[in-house]
Amino acid sequence: METIQIVTTSNDNYAKPTAVMLTSVLENKKSNNPMSINIIGRLSDINKFKLNESIKRFGLELKFFDTSPTLFEDFKLTKHLTKEAYYRLLIPDLLNAEVRKAIYLDSDIILNEDITELWKINIEDYFVAAVNEFNKRRHRALSLPTKKGMYFNSGVMLINLDKWRENHTTKAVVDYLKNNESIIIFLDQDALNAVLYSKWLPLDMKWNFTTELYKRIMRIKKKKSSKKKMNDFKPAIIHFTGKSKPWNKGHILQDEFFKYESITIWSEDI
Repeated sequence: METIQIVTTSNDNYAKPTAVMLTSVLENKKSNNPMSINIIGRLSDINKFKLNESIKRFGLELKFFDTSPTLFEDFKLTKHLTKEAYYRLLIPDLLNAEVRKAIYLDSDIILNEDITELWKINIEDYFVAAVNEFNKRRHRALSLPTKKGMYFNSGVMLINLDKWRENHTTKAVVDYLKNNESIIIFLDQDALNAVLYSKWLPLDMKWNFTTELYKRIMRIKKKKSSKKKMNDFKPAIIHFTGKSKPWNKGHILQDEFFKYESITIWSEDI
């Protein structure tokens, strides 16, 4: 039985959201597949302890991959996107060479379904599986030679590590970032789309229900002429994208976050 490999990136500011995310993953896992959880980033010893305490009842111990403070320091950053975004590019090199695929998850998400369903999706012919954002602006800015609007969100990815390693994908993405800084806005996500534009498998939007997708659906529902019925739609993954987060500015879907926060060790800090 395959071990489900989960990878995320974090820092001390995102330690609590990371614990909430991982708790939601483990609470909703129904399969008997073993799981390995890997965290890339610089975290204090106390936050590493609290993260392990939050999930120890599931019989797991986290694997931490510390990063150098100078790593990616010369790469483009934005006010809301930090260098931790680049750490996911390290996954193929940090995980054991025998690990053939992995699920990458941003820290600002919540799982509502068994992650095993995502794990079992066949990506043998693809470098990555992800959810399309239908971002026409980024598609146009990056001059992607694919169907208009095809642009995936890198916050949830099922990664074919074999293909990444064999084709030196991380180097290709890093080279793109260095050579195209003037058009980069969403950091590694832009570069991943530029390099893998024809090599990714679109997933059902339930696997990365971003704040932007939620707003789009709300606009559709308000149109009386719309025949689309979204009342029965239940996302497997809620992704709190954008500036507003449940733990600081609030979010319209924040109840799911607080439900899982209440069963982490951070609930004692409230």
